[in-house]
Amino acid sequence: MIEPDRTMLAFSLGPDRRFQMRAVAIIRRDGHVLIHRATHETFWSLPGGRVEFGETAAETLEREIVEELGCTSKISELRYLVENFFTYNGEACHEIGWYYEAELSSAFPFLTDDICHRATDGAFGLEFRWVKCDLKSFGVYPLLPPMLPSQLVDTSPGFRHIVERQS
Repeated sequence: MIEPDRTMLAFSLGPDRRFQMRAVAIIRRDGHVLIHRATHETFWSLPGGRVEFGETAAETLEREIVEELGCTSKISELRYLVENFFTYNGEACHEIGWYYEAELSSAFPFLTDDICHRATDGAFGLEFRWVKCDLKSFGVYPLLPPMLPSQLVDTSPGFRHIVERQS
């Protein structure tokens, strides 16, 4: 096994082009899903982070959950493999996302009417909240990538490969 070396699988491919590999946790509790955002952003996403060289996507999630949420987790089935093409801050991005079902230790707060946890990621503040897993709630808390709300609401079992091309 190759030991992780703290080098993220994210790199520039020349001017205005970027690739990254991201591991993502789908954390559900009592009809809600945990989302987060950097406090300077207007959109929300599922918790996770960039995979590091020599690390599996599931190992990335275990590490990121400890770093950002301060608790342990159980990573279970891989639900989606998402090839996501989008523009961020004027840069064309190509992201491979590994989306896993995950459970947090019961000690993690379950507050449904406010931010339940705050953390920092480098220079940025992060805020986490539980939202009802329905399309109305995702209208209030815009979730990216755009295909995600409909996928989260559809709880039919099985793995899905999704290609998302955002304009």
